[in-house]
Amino acid sequence: MEQTPLRPLGEVMAMIEALGHEVTYAYDDLVFINHNDFLLQFDAAEPNALALFFNTECNAAEADHVAARMIPEGIEKGLIIRRKGTYTMTEAESDNLQITFNP
Repeated sequence: MEQTPLRPLGEVMAMIEALGHEVTYAYDDLVFINHNDFLLQFDAAEPNALALFFNTECNAAEADHVAARMIPEGIEKGLIIRRKGTYTMTEAESDNLQITFNP
């Protein structure tokens, strides 16, 4: 049985808090942030790497500001953060959420 490498969620949470945000939920490989302006997704092959996706409703200047601060902060914590695109979140059946990633 293949083991999933440990993901540095504690380091990610510390980085997010240092930037003035809060992790509201972590599920599988996704890390949700307060107000859903952006989310992070752990890379399956590289445990210290994360993809950064911005909500399509997040204003472009704010997205640029967050990315400009987060990428260097991640490097300081040993994390590789790559800006990957946008996402939308919609309500699906049975009170579930559907997330669509747009590269």
